Amino acid sequence: MNNGPLPTRIVFLSDLPTQAHGTKVRFLGCVTRYTFSTGVLEVQHAYHLPPNQPTVALVDVNVILEGLEREDTQVGAWVNVLGYVEEVLEEGKRKRGQGKGKTGLAKRKGDRIREGPRAGRARVRAVMLWSAGGVKIGEYERTLEERLKLDKGSREGGA
Repeated sequence: MNNGPLPTRIVFLSDLPTQAHGTKVRFLGCVTRYTFSTGVLEVQHAYHLPPNQPTVALVDVNVILEGLEREDTQVGAWVNVLGYVEEVLEEGKRKRGQGKGKTGLAKRKGDRIREGPRAGRARVRAVMLWSAGGVKIGEYERTLEERLKLDKGSREGGA
């Protein structure tokens, strides 16, 4: 039995809705809002999604507030986040059972279910957050895509 820390999965922010509750993740995103009163940073990255339908990560930074740099909470800043997935809120889903029907999904005209990355919201409790600096987004996306393909191939080949 391993009592060490959980391994970290590096993922695209758009893949957060596919991660299980409690998964330790690392991802990159652009700050679109910071709500000081709640300590929640809204981060987006529309990789593999239309730019007008990005996945949104609601990052709770309350436990790391003392170590946060002001620049890392500014709209437009690119940041790396290391934390735990707490909850996934699919598009159209309402909290506290306010949705329609048994599933709590409020269907609207034009809503679609798609495989793979999808627009939605995920809540993440951050344990670390740091500036991505002058990251070259295209290069980051290509490199991470290659790494994820290699990881997937090694898991399938080794099984």
